[in-house]
Amino acid sequence: MIDNRIKKMIIERFNAPLLYPQQCEALSEDIMAVTGQRLGVTTLKRMMGFIKGAETPRRASLDIIAAYLGFPDFSKLSDFIGHDIDISDFAVIDSLTSDDLERGERVRLTYDPGRVLVIEYLGESIFEVKESVGSKLMVGDKLIIAGFYVGFNLLITDIERQGRHLGAYRAAKRGGLTSVEII
Repeated sequence: MIDNRIKKMIIERFNAPLLYPQQCEALSEDIMAVTGQRLGVTTLKRMMGFIKGAETPRRASLDIIAAYLGFPDFSKLSDFIGHDIDISDFAVIDSLTSDDLERGERVRLTYDPGRVLVIEYLGESIFEVKESVGSKLMVGDKLIIAGFYVGFNLLITDIERQGRHLGAYRAAKRGGLTSVEII
């Protein structure tokens, strides 16, 4: 695994959350498009913490990540982040998945600037908006959401509003969710 600060930079550069191992395929393609260098999907899965493997990535892999992030090599990226960088890092991420919930439970989400959502779990990863402050989501909207991760975007697979499917939606784009709680 790599340092969480670097993971966050990768996610920001990729401009999409990395919630599932399969998303590393698209990340690998984006890295190739940006750098002209191939970084394997399995290597990325290891780096991003989806699978276990070598604790320390190869220097060549780290240099490709640095190039993807706009640095000439990993040493320069390390200097940018600070000398206390550690390639591996364990961190507790405040998270909640739909599997953690029972039908009828409500979840309160907050994100900047001053946004608040209260949603009720209907089952099968479907939620209904019960309260919405400052958000484009409306009371009564039905949302398909797999999980909630503090510090990351809220990724909604589909929104159904008054019987119409509006498609995917991404909220909390600046700074991610600030809190997730069952109420």
